[in-house]
Amino acid sequence: MLRMVAVFMMLTFLAATGDAAELVSMKFCASKDYDATTKECAAGKALEGNSIVIDPSKVGSLQFLTTVKTSEEQEIYHVWIFGKAGKVLVYDATTKQLREADPPELTWLKDRQIEGARVLVKMTASASERFRLRSQKTLTPSMSGTWKVQVYEASQTTPLGEMGFTVGVPDNGITN
Repeated sequence: MLRMVAVFMMLTFLAATGDAAELVSMKFCASKDYDATTKECAAGKALEGNSIVIDPSKVGSLQFLTTVKTSEEQEIYHVWIFGKAGKVLVYDATTKQLREADPPELTWLKDRQIEGARVLVKMTASASERFRLRSQKTLTPSMSGTWKVQVYEASQTTPLGEMGFTVGVPDNGITN
């Protein structure tokens, strides 16, 4: 009987954790340095770490590149966050349409206590050890301040990961 309970608990644990997506990597890349053929930043051009400063007059737009590991198809979201509450846009990669968030999407953000969401990018990751996902944001000088992008598996309440950056004029170009 004890063995049956142990097996049941193990199967329950594996069922609960086996389908979850896992974040393998994340980085930013200036759009001018993104190679669409390889789906990567040009050599030495990836922006990683905690002290990323973006000069919008030199960059224009920024790519956020993530790689996830998942055993089955999963909905993955990139949430671009800046400042306090405002209008939230949703980009659906399947339909390739940008629109205002509807009430269930606003509830999704509220349930996760995400304030300041500007864009919610919905994508689908296929089962893979290293499935690549990408979202992009055009930056202007009026967007100066602290930004972050959080990565979510749509059904989860905590982010798989997040990266931040500052829009401003750094001392030495794109990043310091």
